[in-house]
Amino acid sequence: MDIETERLVLRLVPLAGLAATAANDQAAARRIIGESLPEAWFDDAWVAALRLKQWAGNPAYAPWSIRAIARKDTGEIVGNVNCHHVPMPFALGGETTIAVEMGYGIFAPWRRHGYAFEALTGYMGWAAAVGVGAIILSISPGNAASRGLAFRLGATRIGSQESQADGVQDIFFARL
Repeated sequence: MDIETERLVLRLVPLAGLAATAANDQAAARRIIGESLPEAWFDDAWVAALRLKQWAGNPAYAPWSIRAIARKDTGEIVGNVNCHHVPMPFALGGETTIAVEMGYGIFAPWRRHGYAFEALTGYMGWAAAVGVGAIILSISPGNAASRGLAFRLGATRIGSQESQADGVQDIFFARL
């Protein structure tokens, strides 16, 4: 179930790894996910708790849950990627396609090395192969790096929304 790119492996985090992350049980999470799991992995433990609940409630969500982004050469975990939901119909401009909303993060020491672009394009290729036609990204208006990445992926801004957790977010849409 891994997704591989030239330099990376996007490894699905099992339920036990999500539970350990959500509980901030760092020793257990490192045993399950990988010894090189950085402290930053636990900064958004609430996301792991949410994804654990989604997977437990709907086993079809499993492949869309959190994946650790690991370097092939060292095994270091440099970030994560996940989808907010299972693939679902998304209507835009009178046309409907199957889409997923993606979230991702690259940890500070590994930013600006092209890992986000490589991970997302690898994930998008896998998603297209299983029938997904588009991705949706929610990005803070002030996050220039992620906005640039969205444009590099061929995404266009289609609107904005406000969330309690993240504030105002611009919504980007990219066909696969």
